[in-house]
Amino acid sequence: MSAPSAGLTRRAVLTGLAGTGLLALAGCDVAPPATLDVGCGEDGGSYLEFGRLLAEAAQRSGRLRLRPLVTEGSVENLSLLDADRIALALSLADSAAGSPTSDLVAVGRVYQNYLQCVVRADSGIRTLGDLSGRVVSLGAPGSGAAATARRVLAAAGLLAVPDGPVVVERLLGEAATQLRTGAIDALFWSGGVPTPQIAALSGTTALRVLDTTTVLPRLREQYPEAYIATAIPAGVYGGEEPVATIGIANLLLARSSLNDDAVAALVDILIDDARALVPPDAAGVQYLTPASLIDTVPVPLHPAAARRYRERYG
Repeated sequence: MSAPSAGLTRRAVLTGLAGTGLLALAGCDVAPPATLDVGCGEDGGSYLEFGRLLAEAAQRSGRLRLRPLVTEGSVENLSLLDADRIALALSLADSAAGSPTSDLVAVGRVYQNYLQCVVRADSGIRTLGDLSGRVVSLGAPGSGAAATARRVLAAAGLLAVPDGPVVVERLLGEAATQLRTGAIDALFWSGGVPTPQIAALSGTTALRVLDTTTVLPRLREQYPEAYIATAIPAGVYGGEEPVATIGIANLLLARSSLNDDAVAALVDILIDDARALVPPDAAGVQYLTPASLIDTVPVPLHPAAARRYRERYG
């Protein structure tokens, strides 16, 4: 994982944006836009791809600069945000619900993540129950995918039992390689579809995506509003039919003290550059619409974001 750059602390960000947010002292020239570090995700994953597109859109706007960081995902991003080491974080909504940060707020709900449990087509694994006794990668240690996967396996009654799966934590690239070679039997991943690294694997290895919605009723009892039923479209990873799976909202998060001008600029980018923020090969659901952007349950909107959405949408 790339360590977050020294960058700007939250206090430095707030100082740099003080007053008008983008102006230097009276009588001086306009200061360059502030730079905000954004905790994203792994190389080859949806978080980092979205973060880079968002940074490009911010640069075009001229109102602020974003620096997307490679991380292990939601859990690490939330930890970095709590420690004031980054100004913005991408996170799964279920991971955000468990964040210890008391002033956690959202700038917007940006797209839907698809929980993907991927196996080799020739493995004989067709259901979650078939993972018993198999080696299963949950995801990177600091990822939201790993946290969600543990919940799914627990809901399926597969954890803490003698014949349960052998769980390991792997970065996506390593997990994809090990699935191809047979070193692991299944991998969990949460992201947009198609995920490039899994799509690349499907070009050389026949894959099957498992239906995870069999545990959705139990998950909803334990974690209301965190999960929905969705489907991975036909054709993704070579599948001939849609595959039912669990959907989880992805949120762009900050702390409530993030400068109002920066938040308003981010909202404008999410609205005005929505089409440019969708990867060209994306097949899944995007949330860059008025009704979806503001629906950030279980995290409240940053007050400046709520105000800017009202100004833009009435």
